[in-house]
Parts: sequence; structure tokens; C-alpha cells
Amino acid sequence: MYFVYLLKKYIKNFFIFLFSLSFLYLLIDIIANFSKLPNSSNLQILYSVYVLGYSFENFYPLALIFSFLYSIYYLIKYNYMVSFYSLGFSKRKILFPFLFLAFIVYLLFLVLDNTNYVYLNQKAKNIISSKKIKKENLFLKHKNNIVYIKELKPLLKKAIGLKIFVLNNMELKKIINIKEAIYQNNVWNGTDVTIITINNDKMNVKKLHNLSVLKNFEPLVLSNLKRLDSLSIKDALLAIKIFKDIKLNKIIAVLLYKILTPLSIILLLIYFMYISPIHQRISNISVFMIKSIFFVIFIWGINLLIYKFVKQGVLSPFVLFLPLLFIVILDFYVIKKENL
Repeated sequence: MYFVYLLKKYIKNFFIFLFSLSFLYLLIDIIANFSKLPNSSNLQILYSVYVLGYSFENFYPLALIFSFLYSIYYLIKYNYMVSFYSLGFSKRKILFPFLFLAFIVYLLFLVLDNTNYVYLNQKAKNIISSKKIKKENLFLKHKNNIVYIKELKPLLKKAIGLKIFVLNNMELKKIINIKEAIYQNNVWNGTDVTIITINNDKMNVKKLHNLSVLKNFEPLVLSNLKRLDSLSIKDALLAIKIFKDIKLNKIIAVLLYKILTPLSIILLLIYFMYISPIHQRISNISVFMIKSIFFVIFIWGINLLIYKFVKQGVLSPFVLFLPLLFIVILDFYVIKKENL
């Protein structure tokens, strides 16, 4: 019964904080980009939805910890915490419903991070910049060649349905059909190749298993990968597995930041539970709340600062583990101190 009661209160507070933070972010974003927004009301609504969805991913850890602190504040102020302790409830048992919901939300967003949900911010930027990176049915020029790509997968550096029209003095001399090609070492390595040579109105067909073509031909959409601000976990893991020719600091940083930062904030629930006062007469609950909020913001800021440095290649990506390690040590310390 206690589990359901605490869970309901935590869920209610969580949604209040999540929507409050997200709508505040949306308001600030719209004010900052108001002059860049298109005149279309449909695009304005779509932009707002994208920004709001993106803000959910960024603010859900803060919503989890702030709603927890508010729930604890409520329990202490109205003597529910004393009642729980009087009935024999331990801090671990009271904490369990909060941790349960926090990890459910954490896992839910990890699942969403494996979908196109993480690219909502990029879609919002495309609306205000009136640009869209095309990945299908591309016609590009390279030297004397016209290149058609049925589908381009930037993350994998793979082209599907590649056709190369080789021209000489504006006359078509050769058509190269490639089923799949991968961009490696500045060359497109194609498989299942068919070469149609046109000579004096005659056509010769030749089939090859492999062929390297289009040296130093890198479409802009591939270059944009190096400037990604967000990446799904699935795509990041694929990139780490496939990329051999570029530094992976940014991709690893995005991956670790998505996994470790929310986890470090969630583990603060344990720390605050064990240092929270039992009753407002024993300690000033307002001072406890102010200190806790500032500590949360400090940890959040440190995570963000390290993430920015790692993305620039100044620090190793594994430095992102330090805030999490610090919080784990804090948790072990307060639990051990409680049990002494």
C-alpha cells in the first residue's frame, strides 16, 4: 500500500517538473528564434513539438531528482516520514518506489534513444534554417561524372543503388551500376558491379564483383556527421564499430553522456534519502532543499562541462565516468555511515 502511495505522488510531481522545465525551455527557445520561424502556422506547431520532445530527453533527469526532493519535502513537512519510521520502515524501503520509477523512466528514454526521437532537435533546426539534408534520390556531380544515389546512409558511409554516368565532351561513354558501395580511405568500394560501355552506338556489358570508384568524392551529408550534436545509441554503436578513419571522441562522448549523466543524477536519490532529516524540528528542511538543489545543479553542470571538453577532443571520453564514480562513492559513504 505504501509503495502505491509514494509512487503516485512521485509520478505526479515528476510530470509537473518535467512539463514545467520543458515548457520553460520551449518558451525561451521560441523567444530566441522567433525571427527565424517560418510564417506557416503548421511549421511553427511542428517546430514547437520537436523542441518540446527534445527538451524531455534533456530535462527528465532533473525532473526525476527535483520531484524526488519535493516529495521528500512533503513527507517531512506533513510528518509522513516520521510515521513511516514509527511503523518500522527503513530508508531503503521508503527509497525503493522512487528508485523503481526513476529506473523505469531511465530505461524508457534509453529505448527512445535508439530511435529517431533523438534527432528531433536536428529536425527543429532544419525548420528554422529552411534546410533539409537529403539522403534519397541524390544527383551529384564529380569531375566529368554524374552520380545518382538511390539511398545514402551517412552514418554507415554506405550508398545503395549507385549509378555513375561517365561523360566525355558531354557524350555518355559509360554507365556503372553498383548495388552497394562503402566509403573507405577516400574511395567508394562497390560490390555487385555492372559496367555498360557505349562505343560507336554499341553497348558492352561487363560484370564485376568489386570495384573502387569516385576517389575523394565525399558528399556534404557525410561531412555533416562530424558535426552531429545528437546521435542515437544504436547509431553511435554502429559508428564505433565501422569508422576507422576518423576520431571517435565525439561519438563516444555522445554515447557516454546519454548513458552516464542521467544515471549519475538518479543515483543522487540514494544520497539525498540518507542525508534527509527525519522531522522539520530536527533540521531546517528549507536549508536542506536549497543545498540539495544547488548540489544537483553543480553535478549537472560538471557533467555538461566535461561533455563539452570531451567533444572538442581536449579530454578523454572516459573522463565522463568521474562524476558517476564520485556519486557512487558518496552513496556508499552515507549508507555505511547509516549502518554503523
